[in-house]
Amino acid sequence: MSTAGPMTCRCLHSARACGVPSAAISGLRRDRIGSKTITGACIATLIRDRKLAFDTPLSTSLAKFFAAHGKPVDPRAAGVTIAQLLTHRAGFSGNADDNDVATVRKLVAYLRENSARQPPKPELLITAFKTPLPHQPGSDFVYSNTGYLVLGAIIEEATGKPYLSYCREAVLAPLGVTGDFDPDWQVLGAYGGWRMVGEAFLPILDLFAAQDQRLGSEVKKWMLSPQDKTVSSDGQVWYGLGTNVRKAGAGVNIWNWGSWRFNLTGAKDGTLRASFTTFAVRENAGTSWFVQATPQVEVGPPRQELDRALFDAFGAIKRWN
Repeated sequence: MSTAGPMTCRCLHSARACGVPSAAISGLRRDRIGSKTITGACIATLIRDRKLAFDTPLSTSLAKFFAAHGKPVDPRAAGVTIAQLLTHRAGFSGNADDNDVATVRKLVAYLRENSARQPPKPELLITAFKTPLPHQPGSDFVYSNTGYLVLGAIIEEATGKPYLSYCREAVLAPLGVTGDFDPDWQVLGAYGGWRMVGEAFLPILDLFAAQDQRLGSEVKKWMLSPQDKTVSSDGQVWYGLGTNVRKAGAGVNIWNWGSWRFNLTGAKDGTLRASFTTFAVRENAGTSWFVQATPQVEVGPPRQELDRALFDAFGAIKRWN
């Protein structure tokens, strides 16, 4: 792996392959994990239970929020759908614009007045709707933390419960695993705030397996179709429910990259610094693995090299103990 300096990297494969019961992993080290994957699964349970639909617009899913805080400046925002938010096609600023409300300058301004150690207040989401959408909803893929910040608010409005409480109840508890927000970065909430044992995160990926129906047949059919979700130039990779998807054999490979790099002095909490990357994979036959690396692994060749090395290591294993 090519990096600019020393790197700490820890890697594990599915605890189930080692015969480790869920109850035995609760005391292990807690890592930052793929928060968008958990948010995607939570939204999927609400669609399965008929409380939301993929085509539900923000005018419906955030009706109470807009009644309390005002309508979006850009009228197109009212028509943005759940599907567009899940697939980073809602029109919000994102990584490509270097102006993601939930990541850069507006988050910096927010954190000078508000603590990162508390879940995001409505003011952060209000900021997102005070700005015209830079992209046409439903058009280009623009990876955006803001979209998943919005999904967190939708979960709260649809359930009447705090985001964290509902996700624990609907997704984690049925799998027999636990998780919490990182105490220093609760503000990242639905798009980056989760922390849990890496081994406990891997069973969540099983929910997205091609044959798994725990999220419902409608959700699975949507997730397995690349229509309006592709992110690669060859059309072979698509994004839905907080994960990347590629067809593999009779099923699909599922993976999630997560990273956070932040350096701010003068925040309400003092100095805020973080730099890390997480990477979780479930290959189509059911083996999964999880990596956390510090500092952040850059997008491009370094991540590609890490991905190849892990798949090569997996392919070299002839028998699990």
